[in-house]
Amino acid sequence: MDRWLCVFLAGYGLSFAFHHVASLSQLVIFALLAVVCVALSTRTHLRTALLGALLCGILWGAGNAYFAFTTQVRPETQAADAEITLTLTTVVTRANGAWRITGKVHRDPSQPELPAQVRLHWYDPHAIAPQRMPLQGEQWRFVVRLRSPQGTRNQGSGAYHRYLLSAGIDAIGTIRSGHFVAGQASLRQHFVTQLQRATINHPLAGVAQALVVGERQQLSASQWQVVQRTGLAHLLAISGMHLTLVVGFMLAVGWSLAVLSVRQRSRRERHNVWRWLPWLMLPVALLYAWLAGFAIATVRALVMLLVIGLHKQLGWRVSPMRVLLRAVVVVVCLDPFAPLSLGFWLSVGAVATILLMHWRWRRYHGKWALLREWWRFEWLMALLFVPVMAAAFGGVPTAAALTNLVVVPLISFWVLPGCLLAFAAASLGGLAVAELLFDVALSPLTLLWPLLSWLAEQPWQWLPAEDLPSWPWLAVLVGMFLAPVRHFWRAVGAAVVVLSYLVHSAVPPRAQLLFHVLDVEQGAALVVERQGHALLIDTGVAWEQGRGMADRVITPFLQARRLQPEVAFVTHTDRDHQGGVASLQRAYPHVRWWGGETGAPCLAGQYGYWRGVSWQVLHPRDAQARGNRSNNHSCVILIRYGQFQVLVTGDIETAAERRLLAELAPVAATVLVVPHHGSKSSSEGYFIRHVQPSLAVLMRGRHNSYRHPHPDVTARYQKLRIPLLDTAQGGQISIATDGRQWHAAQPFAAENGFWFDADPYKK
Repeated sequence: MDRWLCVFLAGYGLSFAFHHVASLSQLVIFALLAVVCVALSTRTHLRTALLGALLCGILWGAGNAYFAFTTQVRPETQAADAEITLTLTTVVTRANGAWRITGKVHRDPSQPELPAQVRLHWYDPHAIAPQRMPLQGEQWRFVVRLRSPQGTRNQGSGAYHRYLLSAGIDAIGTIRSGHFVAGQASLRQHFVTQLQRATINHPLAGVAQALVVGERQQLSASQWQVVQRTGLAHLLAISGMHLTLVVGFMLAVGWSLAVLSVRQRSRRERHNVWRWLPWLMLPVALLYAWLAGFAIATVRALVMLLVIGLHKQLGWRVSPMRVLLRAVVVVVCLDPFAPLSLGFWLSVGAVATILLMHWRWRRYHGKWALLREWWRFEWLMALLFVPVMAAAFGGVPTAAALTNLVVVPLISFWVLPGCLLAFAAASLGGLAVAELLFDVALSPLTLLWPLLSWLAEQPWQWLPAEDLPSWPWLAVLVGMFLAPVRHFWRAVGAAVVVLSYLVHSAVPPRAQLLFHVLDVEQGAALVVERQGHALLIDTGVAWEQGRGMADRVITPFLQARRLQPEVAFVTHTDRDHQGGVASLQRAYPHVRWWGGETGAPCLAGQYGYWRGVSWQVLHPRDAQARGNRSNNHSCVILIRYGQFQVLVTGDIETAAERRLLAELAPVAATVLVVPHHGSKSSSEGYFIRHVQPSLAVLMRGRHNSYRHPHPDVTARYQKLRIPLLDTAQGGQISIATDGRQWHAAQPFAAENGFWFDADPYKK
């Protein structure tokens, strides 16, 4: 059986290598071939069962992909107001000054184009009439504007569309207006509300809510940074460790009660208490997973725990790796898109690490054996996940093993049980008792938090990804360390890897310039890359709570490319251009800034040189324009590198374009950044003909409310036969040049990826 499961998983994994979603006819062919293979295997001596298992795996992955994309929002529904009735399936949270609402759409026969499940944001819900926050389980009627489940596409900032696909979200959008229809808050919503009331005055309320019900939205940005930079982030997601602890604790309590009620050992053995007692713990695991909202990570942990428990219960004597294989098969059968989430690989990796530890090294014996094994597990986990953390989180906490050695037992045996006990008191209405119990339960973390905060701020404790070798080098180095060979050969292999990396690093980079236009939705952000350093132009939008595209896109991009910014410009003070300045100034305090409200003016006549690249400000000329506070006072910059030129225009409109031409500004350029996101008020044909670009690049948001770009603008570029690349239709644009020849590409466009990167409703 396990051979068939291995082949099934191989076929399932192969389905993720398809570049396009399989058609219905292709799925029918796969199904018929699988049936033929199974029939031949049972009725003849041909060994085709494994081939049938392979085809079943392909069919499972490709079939779920097909049905997932058929339920997504249709083109005729996008960017237009639609009225839907929604049953809320999750607890509503406040994010970036808005309410985030997820729910299932009530299907109306008159509106077959509506998606099945949506995630919406309600900005300024009190604009028309006072509104109370919707609650999980209620039905609401909304006027919404939907769009396909896509996000920004840039190097380093993750793939939001993959997360939405794995979560079963068929559309995202914004709410125009809404009102309550029917229903009442779910029981889980009641429990969450009681928990929020009991912890409202505690500084670590977000930690308690994350541990008990899996809601992490109450964690402040500073608290999340502390847990991330100390390697404790995994403790705040209800996972296999939490479920195991809860079930284990209840199992110990149940066994103690059984011992008290059945004092004779012979009677306990005759009734086989230990055999049926674990099944009584199944409702406890289900209850805890339900409290977490049956989140994807929680369901995976629950399934793996049940499979392992079933093997133990039935006495199936198989190797741990075979148990893990069967658990993974059950997980992918219940959650076909699990491999698209990092949590799946972290869960499987943690279990595999335990198995590796017991296979690779002998168990300790003696007085401190348990502590020594725990310490070995912690540093082994920290070591194995170095490449993953460097690639996914932008850095590695060096003291993760030590902090986990101290904090994990505290949370496991004090904080989590105490919080669950306090939660039980809050659920029964004893808020005063619950507040006291939460204070006691969280007291160890309260005492440790100043130390953890200090540790998170230490530069030696957090190694940014740009200061480390890239993750393939780290993976090879970790593999050499774990190789089952003698210490001498392991040291020789590690030395070869380190020496190869040093030689590779010593090779000077190619004499070229990279010009990146980032996808920051409705906003602007450009990065000029040269010799491992960067020149920035504009910083994207920021929201009310201070976070914005600088945190989500620009900083991760710089970290992924291992770039150190040195010079930055802000074309003007609109929020979608200047929003991320504060965040970038905190992250890179040594950058010299020009334009906007950064202190240094950006006026015509300024010029400079940066690592062989020249820059020149062409506009504005008026001293009254200091600060670049309007569209027509945007800082227009010409970037030159050899014969390659880029004209960055900010949000200038027709009046500024005409003034540039009247002043005989040298606007001719190889690449033109389309003014004002393609607004009708700019990109005059006369101006475009004077620039004479070989390529135009457009920065805008998908289905933006301004309806950029205007059809007249795109028609002008098409009439002049100028290619137009659009960040909303392909994401990040990267242009590489040696000063003479150049090449432009959109590396994260749907057509360059696999089926799960598809964007079938581009517009």
